[in-house]
Amino acid sequence: MARGEPLSLGAVYREHADFVWRVARRLGASEVELEDVVHDVFLVVHRRLREYDGRAAITTWLFHITRGVVSNRRRGQRRSDRRRHSFALQAEAQGQARASASPEHQSERLRAARFVQDFIGQLDAERRALFELVEVDGLKVAEAARQLQINQNTAHSRLRSARAAFRAAVAARLQTRGAEGGGRHG
Repeated sequence: MARGEPLSLGAVYREHADFVWRVARRLGASEVELEDVVHDVFLVVHRRLREYDGRAAITTWLFHITRGVVSNRRRGQRRSDRRRHSFALQAEAQGQARASASPEHQSERLRAARFVQDFIGQLDAERRALFELVEVDGLKVAEAARQLQINQNTAHSRLRSARAAFRAAVAARLQTRGAEGGGRHG
């Protein structure tokens, strides 16, 4: 890019995507989320490119944007972890509150809650955050996409994938339980 020329998103991306990738990795973005982090950074660049006045190097500007995106993702992950922990505690408390229910019923409820918690913990960060917002917190997909700052179609795709994984995990659990119990139900 020649000095004084207006910046285009394409030119900034071509010249600096590798830089953003390296910075995001150094700032702690996992290999799984690097592509999404870079995407999110360039969404911010797209929105704010007109604000870039050239007083600082473009790499300095991109570094600050990348740091903000990675930081926001970490905060979101911590919130997600706290929600999952809270969900497990609530499930355990509900199990204890149902003292009038049979011990088998209480035990099954706790196993089911742990199963869900374990399943959520095995999802990658992007699908986990979306699955929790929609399935646990009850948000609409559009609102969850806004909160996660992702495209709504991406959100639908990730949720569809997470739901399919959940159905498969439940089917495998039921099949395993059926084999262990000799086909018994209950």
